[in-house]
Amino acid sequence: MQSAQYLSLDKLLGTLLLLISISFLFTSSKERVSALVFYDRSEIWYSDVGKMQSGWLENVLHVKDIKVKRFPIDSPYVTKDPNILFYEGTRGMQFIPEPIVWRAKAEKEATWWIGSNEEALLDGYGKSKVGFRYSNAQFSFNKVLYRGFTFDTQPFYVTPINPESSSVLISAENNKGDSSPILLKSKNLFFMASNPFLGTDRKRYMALCDAIARYLGVPEQPRPLGLIRLEDVHPMYDIPRLKAVIDLLEKRDIPFSIAVIPIFVDPSKGINVKLTDDPKLISVLKEAQMHGAQIFIHGLTHQFSGESAVGYEFWDNKIQAPFPGRITLEQLEGRIKEAKEIISAAGLKIDGWETPHYMAPPILYKALKAEGIKTIYERMLLTDEVQFDNPLIVHQMLIYPSTYNGMYWIPEDFGYDGYNFTQKTVYNELRKNKAFSRGVASFFFHPYLGRDKLDALLNSAERDNVLFVSIKRLLKFYRINTN
Repeated sequence: MQSAQYLSLDKLLGTLLLLISISFLFTSSKERVSALVFYDRSEIWYSDVGKMQSGWLENVLHVKDIKVKRFPIDSPYVTKDPNILFYEGTRGMQFIPEPIVWRAKAEKEATWWIGSNEEALLDGYGKSKVGFRYSNAQFSFNKVLYRGFTFDTQPFYVTPINPESSSVLISAENNKGDSSPILLKSKNLFFMASNPFLGTDRKRYMALCDAIARYLGVPEQPRPLGLIRLEDVHPMYDIPRLKAVIDLLEKRDIPFSIAVIPIFVDPSKGINVKLTDDPKLISVLKEAQMHGAQIFIHGLTHQFSGESAVGYEFWDNKIQAPFPGRITLEQLEGRIKEAKEIISAAGLKIDGWETPHYMAPPILYKALKAEGIKTIYERMLLTDEVQFDNPLIVHQMLIYPSTYNGMYWIPEDFGYDGYNFTQKTVYNELRKNKAFSRGVASFFFHPYLGRDKLDALLNSAERDNVLFVSIKRLLKFYRINTN
């Protein structure tokens, strides 16, 4: 009996070890994809643009569950061999370490080379040729061509490239008929001949985002996806206009979000009204939320010294610095907490946050996470991370959802509706947005503009077969993971 018992225990132990080993093999095969992003180290003491722009790339890559690390080009980590390597060049005449050049020419793992110092590829280490060559001329271009669509842009300079054996993914044209590739693929190497991150031209950047998403395996949606947000809703709002817009969206079965300002302030008229003091607005918001609308906190007052919904709350745009009393983590957490308490006291569920005018010190995102905010819905303010009297401050726009600091990041890429946001403008933008088939057409609308303007806008989207979705559904489409 004892020997039989020992035999069964041995078998049990062997089975257990087998299961553990199988489990180990399975989990190891599911190891996260790794990416290293290298950037030029600036020799200018007051600016670190390369580091800031490498952060753009990290945010773009987080559309997938990718482990991203960023280092200056002189880091010893250049000897590492990740699944994907990015070199983001912002300054010419830089020494590019041998391991990066060897990898780019090795025709094995993927390497993305964006911006500058292409001579290291053409003349540097390794015998392999990269599949393209430069001319000695340089031209100005004002059009971007991507997937059969042409986008007018601000002028930018590119040294013309002969693609030879490379595939052209993005190209440029000008009014004189000159053309040149911008993004090429040569086996494992992706090379972008111009830096698309700064400046008013967004189309090169958007095309690059879409190309990266395609490479990462982000699925193409059968219909263009759309998001719509009702903007700047606050106490004392024009209820009939708000209700008419909400009724239209519900009638057309279009999911939407509402950006709510918890306190309306107008110092010139002595007005200071909380959401909890406006039962009519609460009733409208509750009914909308019952039908699927999502509520996003839009600051506490959306102002500093002027009227709510007009002024900045956290950022002095005149001097490009945070407002006094809204700088530290504790100060920011206090305003977020008060906003949450007011909306919760009104009986509304909070789905996330939108920063007023998208302007606040970067520490705001740390405060949001500390206060339990799980979703941000905006363009993100980035700086060159160096304290200086005139820092470089830009907004990063995404064409698809991503993550930041452990929070979901929902894109807004169409901008302000405004008074010139006409049906024709929307239709042209939606039509061209088809080029970015891994992206989402995301915009906001002020209800005070009226039901008719929104109806015309939605008709344009309908003709373009846009499928408006909720944020929850959007995240499911993209399978975004915040871990």
